[in-house]
Amino acid sequence: LRYKAVHGLLDNDEFARVLTHIAKRRGYKSNRKSIEENDSKSDSKKVLSAIKENEKYLEKYITIGEAIYDITKETKVRRNRPGDFSFSVSREMLEDEIKTIFSKQRELSNTNASKEFEVAYLTLFLKQRDFASVDDMVGKCTLEPQEKRAPKRAVSSEEFVTLTKLINTKIVDYEGKERCMSKVELHKAIDLCKQKKEPTYLELKECLLLQDTDYFKGVDFFEIDKKTGEVSNKKTKFKSAFIGYHELRIATEKTLSKKHWINLSQHTYLLNDIAVVFSYHKSDEKIYEALSNLVFPTLTEEEKILLINTMMQRINFGQFLYLSIKAIDKLIVHMRDGKRYDEAVAAVGYKKRTDTKQKYLRGLTKEESNELTNPVVKRALAQTRKVINAIIREYGQIDKIHIELTREIKKSHKDRKQIKEAQEEYQKFKEKVVAEFREDFGRYPKGNEFTKFRLWKEQDGRCAYSGFMGSKGYIDPKRLIEDPKYVEIDHILPYSRSLDDSMSNKVLCLAHENQEKRDRTPYEYFAAIGRNWEQYEVFVHNLKNIRRSKKQKLLKKNFDENSAKEFRERNINDTAYMARFIKNFIEDNLELASKDKNKVLTRNGTLTNMLRYNWHIGDKSRETNLHHAVDAIIIAFSTQSEVQRLSTMSAKIEGFAYTKSEEKAGALKFKPPMENFRDAVQKSIDSIFVSFTPRRKVTGEAHDSLPYSKNPDKNIKKGRNKSEIKRGLEINGGIVLEGETKRLDIFKYSDMKKIKYFPIPIRVADFEREVLPNQTNSGKVIEMDDFRYCFLFSIFKNDFIEIKTKKTAKKDEKILRGYFIEPAGDSLILCTHDNQPAKDFTWNEKKKKYICKIGIQNAVYIKKFQVGILGETYEVKHETRVGTKKMLRKQRQINKKD
Repeated sequence: LRYKAVHGLLDNDEFARVLTHIAKRRGYKSNRKSIEENDSKSDSKKVLSAIKENEKYLEKYITIGEAIYDITKETKVRRNRPGDFSFSVSREMLEDEIKTIFSKQRELSNTNASKEFEVAYLTLFLKQRDFASVDDMVGKCTLEPQEKRAPKRAVSSEEFVTLTKLINTKIVDYEGKERCMSKVELHKAIDLCKQKKEPTYLELKECLLLQDTDYFKGVDFFEIDKKTGEVSNKKTKFKSAFIGYHELRIATEKTLSKKHWINLSQHTYLLNDIAVVFSYHKSDEKIYEALSNLVFPTLTEEEKILLINTMMQRINFGQFLYLSIKAIDKLIVHMRDGKRYDEAVAAVGYKKRTDTKQKYLRGLTKEESNELTNPVVKRALAQTRKVINAIIREYGQIDKIHIELTREIKKSHKDRKQIKEAQEEYQKFKEKVVAEFREDFGRYPKGNEFTKFRLWKEQDGRCAYSGFMGSKGYIDPKRLIEDPKYVEIDHILPYSRSLDDSMSNKVLCLAHENQEKRDRTPYEYFAAIGRNWEQYEVFVHNLKNIRRSKKQKLLKKNFDENSAKEFRERNINDTAYMARFIKNFIEDNLELASKDKNKVLTRNGTLTNMLRYNWHIGDKSRETNLHHAVDAIIIAFSTQSEVQRLSTMSAKIEGFAYTKSEEKAGALKFKPPMENFRDAVQKSIDSIFVSFTPRRKVTGEAHDSLPYSKNPDKNIKKGRNKSEIKRGLEINGGIVLEGETKRLDIFKYSDMKKIKYFPIPIRVADFEREVLPNQTNSGKVIEMDDFRYCFLFSIFKNDFIEIKTKKTAKKDEKILRGYFIEPAGDSLILCTHDNQPAKDFTWNEKKKKYICKIGIQNAVYIKKFQVGILGETYEVKHETRVGTKKMLRKQRQINKKD
C-alpha cells in the first residue's frame, strides 16, 4: 500500500492503514549522534551506517516505503533480524514519505488528504518527549542521606573503587607471609593507574619495588606457550577503575596538549562535575548547555569550546555508586592511609541508622524498589517478609534468623540461562564419559567409579602429584577400576581446613601419594618431601582439560590459618548479593529479641547437606515439597560452634578414600543437637501443611495462532474434535482455539430433590468481552440464570478445594482435598499439598505430581479454602463474581456518577 500510495488512489481503509503503519514504526532518531557516529562497537553506529546505505535508494525511488517494497518483492523479508540493521530508516526519511503521499493523494483527488490533516498528522508523528535529565531518578547516598549518589565515572568514585581493590590485594613474600600495601605503596599504585590506563601486575610490582620472590595473592604470573611449551611471564592486567579519568585525559591531550591536561587534572571538583553532566543528561543539547556553564581554569573560551566538542564525540557516561561524592571524599582521606572501607567509615564517624527497626518487617519503599532492579531479589524479599511477619503474629518476636541461599538463585536471567546451558553441557559430557567407560569395561560405572574415570580422563591418565615423574606417575586404566586400593580421590586443599567438597577441589592420585600427603596442600607436601616444585608447575599448566580454578588450587603456595579461614567462611556463609541484601535489610529494619551481636546469619547449602547426613536425617527427596522444611530445621540448629566442630572432626577422615556423604557422616560420628532428633524432625514434618500462592493474574494468549478449517472433517484429521472447534473463534475465514482457562466460576443448582454443581470456564479472551460466559460448554448446554443457579465462588490455579462425593452402589462416599491444577470438562484435577502419596491420588509422570480427577456435578458439596502463609486454612463462605474489564469500567463510571 505504501508503494501504491505514490502511484495510485487509495480508498479510505487503505489510506488509514498506510498512515497507521508508518506511525507505529517512526524510524530512528538519535539523541547522542555525536557519540554514536564515533562508537564503532555500538548498535547505533550500525543503524546509522544502514540508514546511510538506504538513503542511496532515494536517488532512484520516490519514497523509502516504495524502495523497500520493490527491492524485497522476491524475498518478502522486510524486517530487521537480531544483529542485522539492513532495513533501518531515519525519522526524516519517513517524514519526507508522509509529505509525498499526502501530496500525491491530493493530486488524485483523495478528499481525506487535506493540507490541514497532513499538518495535524505530522505534528503528532514528529512529537517527541524531551530527553530530560535523570537527576530525579538518582538515589540518595547510604551514608549522607541528603546527598545524591556519585556518578561511577567521577574521578573521586574511580579513586575510591581503585583504592578498595588495592587495599584488598595481598602481597605474599618468599616465606608465604601475607601483607597489605603500605601508605606509600598505595600512593605509588594510584599514580601508576593514573599514568597508564591498563598497567600489568608486573608493572605494578616493579612500581612498588617488590622483591623478585614477592607476588600478588591470587594473580597468575606465568603462562605456557602452546607451541613451544615454554613458561614465560604472563602480562595479567590490573583493572583499575580510572576509565572516565583516561577518557577525559585522551580528549584533552588530543584536542589541546598534555600540559593542558596536567593543569586540568589538578582540579578534581571540575572532573567530578564533568562526569555529573555526562551521567545526568542524555541529549547533545543539554550536555553542551551544562558543560558550557562550567568553569575551566587556565583555558580560554575558544579552547573550552574545542574541548567540549571533542568530549561530546568521545564520552558517554552512566551508572552511579551507592555513595555520594561528599561521603567518598571523606572516606578517601583514610583509605589512602591503608584503612579498609569499614575502618574508614568508622574513622569518619558514620553510624548505621537503627531508628527504622519495627516489630514487623516492612516492605520496600518506592525509592528502594526503583533502585533494586533485580526482580529475583525483590520476589525473594517479598516472600521472606510474608513468612517472617506471619511467624511473629503467630508466635511472637523472633530471637534469631538463619538464612540458606543457593548460589544459583542470586543470578540474573542471563546468568541462570548460562548455568542451565552449562548443566546441559555437563550432562552430555557425563553421557560421553559413561559411554567411554562402557566401551572400555563392558558395563556401567558403579559407586565412585564414574568420578575416578572422569578425573583419570581429565588428568591425561597421570597422578595429580607424581604425574610429571615419568612412569612413576602413570595410572593403569585396568587397575583404576579393578583394584580399589590402587588410586584414591583426594581433596587438593584439605577438606578439614577448607570445607570445600566441590569437584574443583578433587583430583585422582595414587593411593600411596594420598597417604603421604595427608592433611597438607600440594605445596606443603612437596616442601616436606623435597620434590621439585618448578617441574610440577609446568606439568599442571600443561594439563589442558583442567580448569583454571583447579589449577590455582593445585599451585597454591600459601594456605596459612588466615587463608584457610577465608575458605571456610566462604563455604559456610553465602556472601551472594541476595544474601547480603536480605540479611542487611532484616538487620536494619526488624526488631529481634536476642541480645547476641550476630542475630541474622546466612548459611551455605554445603553445610546444610553435611549436617543432614551427620545428624542422620538421610537423603533429600526433591519430589516432595517438604524437603525445604527439613533444611529449615537443620539450618536453625546450625550454630557457629557446630561449624567449628565439623571442621575439627572432618580432619580425621581426610586420609580416607572418597566415599559418599552418608558414609563420611558415619565415620565422623557427629552428635545430633538433641536426643531422638530424627524422630522429632519427622514428627514436625508430618504436621506441616504446604501453602501455595493462587495464580490470579490473567495473562497469556487470547487464542492460538494456528487457524483450523471450518470443515469438521479436515479438523478431525488434525486431531481436533467438533466440540473444540465449536467453541473456537472465527478469524480471517478460519477457526482458532481459545486460550487457556484462567479461572472456573462454580454455580450451584438446588431444589427439594437434588443438588448439582456446574463449572463455567473463563478464558483469557473472556476478560475482554462485554459480559462473562454463563453457559456450560460440555454435554447439554445450560444457561446459568439468576433464579435457579447460585454463584458460589471462582477457582484459580493453586486454590485449595474440598469435595465430598455421593455414595453409589459401587463406591462409598469420600472427601477429597487438594490444590486445583486445571479443569477437565465438568471435572477438576487436584494435586496433594505435599506431593506425597495419598488415597485416590495417583502419580502423573508428565506433571510430576500426585493427582486426582473428580467430577463435581453430582457432588454432595464443594468448598473453597484460603490457605495462610503458615498453612492455616479458612473456608471462603461467600464471593461476589468479578466481571470482565469492560464491566468493571462501567461499574466504576456508575459509582462516580452516584
